[in-house]
Amino acid sequence: MNNVTFIYNQEAALAAGQSGFITESGAYVVTILEAKYMTSQSGAESIEFSVENEDGKKANYINIYCQKKDKTPNKYGINMINAIMGCIGVQQLTTKMIDAHTHLAPELTGQRIGLVLQKMLKTKSDGKETHSLDIMLPFAAQTRQTLEKKIKNLPAQAIDKQVATLQDKDERKQSPRGYEQQETSAPDSDIPF
Repeated sequence: MNNVTFIYNQEAALAAGQSGFITESGAYVVTILEAKYMTSQSGAESIEFSVENEDGKKANYINIYCQKKDKTPNKYGINMINAIMGCIGVQQLTTKMIDAHTHLAPELTGQRIGLVLQKMLKTKSDGKETHSLDIMLPFAAQTRQTLEKKIKNLPAQAIDKQVATLQDKDERKQSPRGYEQQETSAPDSDIPF
């Protein structure tokens, strides 16, 4: 008797070769898997999000910086965190220590939210190319309303308008052009020798 090791799953078969990660700019309804308090090597503080969309694709290392390295508030980041809180309906964030190096915002974990993500093309310090995703605008997962539209009870239109013009942001460093060979033209035919 043979032991069955696989049973055909058409959904799994169709997913073969596809990335398990969100890699493109766009509007996504996601569940926040983790919201971790982070401090960069330079001292800037952020909340780092790991999310998963409804198709099971994930995005990790999405940072919103709330405090600059000089310890002054980063107004853009603070506004973005507050917009996320407003879209979800959370009034405060606390810190839950998991271990000495991991502190989470438990109020955000497991929450559904819409995010407009922009792909940022970058160059690593070793010269290799990479990308990351930045949150451009949060929105209510159920209604696709931004916080402003939700508060004013207006129709959801801003997300579709923003996505229609959304492009990847290219922050790659241009590689220095080394010694390029000069193009030489063919010798003139009227040279007398």
